[in-house]
Amino acid sequence: MTFDRNSKNFSFPGQLGILIGLFGGGLVLGAIISAGVWLALTGRPVASIEADMMDPKNYTALMIMQGISTLFMFFLPVFIFAKICYKDASRFMGFKTKFNSQQFFWVLAILVLAFPLSGALAELAKILPLPTNLEARFKAMEAAREAQEAALININTFYKYIMSMLIIGVLPGIFEEVLFRGGIQNILTRWSKNPWLAIILTAFIFSIIHLSYYGFFVRFALGIILGLVFYYTGSLWLAIILHFLYNGLQVTALYALNGKPDGFPAKDIESNFPMWLGALALIALFYAFKRLKDISKVHQETFEFEEVDDPNDFHNWIAKETQN
Repeated sequence: MTFDRNSKNFSFPGQLGILIGLFGGGLVLGAIISAGVWLALTGRPVASIEADMMDPKNYTALMIMQGISTLFMFFLPVFIFAKICYKDASRFMGFKTKFNSQQFFWVLAILVLAFPLSGALAELAKILPLPTNLEARFKAMEAAREAQEAALININTFYKYIMSMLIIGVLPGIFEEVLFRGGIQNILTRWSKNPWLAIILTAFIFSIIHLSYYGFFVRFALGIILGLVFYYTGSLWLAIILHFLYNGLQVTALYALNGKPDGFPAKDIESNFPMWLGALALIALFYAFKRLKDISKVHQETFEFEEVDDPNDFHNWIAKETQN
């Protein structure tokens, strides 16, 4: 087993085990602290959260709980893991990789194309035939999830818009990308030396963790898109920006269209695109990623790290793959 020079020589299975352990600890600790915050801010027992979350006066407490839980579940485990296993945690996660304006432009193009593709995949999930009992179970799960989210997405004031942009847009953009791309995909790619395997597995986990069959294909595709952006550029910031804008534009649409009658445009941006447009978007995405890959290759040739001769350095083998 060889290691890049930023590593503290933990084996890759060991690294994954440490991260999983820290994730479990963060999940438990985040739940405990969130419960304490809920009790302190509302005076209501934790057992009543499901019923009390629909009360507008509990909105701020609910949003704070959401922020705390994502901090402890997604961000802190990877941050602590990287500090334990790597000499330069920020470099390992991809925070120190520079990007240029051309890369940023193509990430924005990919963002625009992601919406019609997501719309097509959402429609596909609805029309795929399922066994009757399984379909009933998935629909019940979806209804329960939508009921829980109703309090979060009823963005009818500017205060709620700002809070939603922070809790639904900014924090997931940072925290989820740190875990899934900066942590899980990063480890799996270094371990397997098979970037596509790492990207697909990470996208699968990213989608499964949201517990929604009807949103599975959308989030799986988004996970692959985010994974490719991170892999080709080496920059976690670009994945964060794309994720934030994807969520933030939907938050903005919910706020802008709140109180408007149902119809076109739908409050869910993805619902405004027919399936045929999603197919065209998929073709365009292949071109957009090719351009991002080519531009990133040229950019990486001008961007030097210390000890760049290390064959196992994350950024070196990205550059090698782009030459294939």
